[in-house]
Amino acid sequence: MNLWNSEKELQFFNEALKNFASPEQLFYKLQSGYFAYIPKGVDAEGQTLQSRNSLIGQFTEKWCRSFFEPIAKELGLFAVNS
Repeated sequence: MNLWNSEKELQFFNEALKNFASPEQLFYKLQSGYFAYIPKGVDAEGQTLQSRNSLIGQFTEKWCRSFFEPIAKELGLFAVNS
């Protein structure tokens, strides 16, 4: 498994849009369109995306679990199902 990279970030956005989130929850809607990040030198038009924080948190927790689980098993550790 690869570490977090651009492809994982795209995977997050695609899965979120397909399964549980609207574009407004994931992206900044500026006059020139939707953006994952405010482009450098562009006015954020007063927007902050607090809703995306919890969505990213859920996705990264799942990603971390799948990344570390084989290592934990190799070390004889076990995962508690939550």
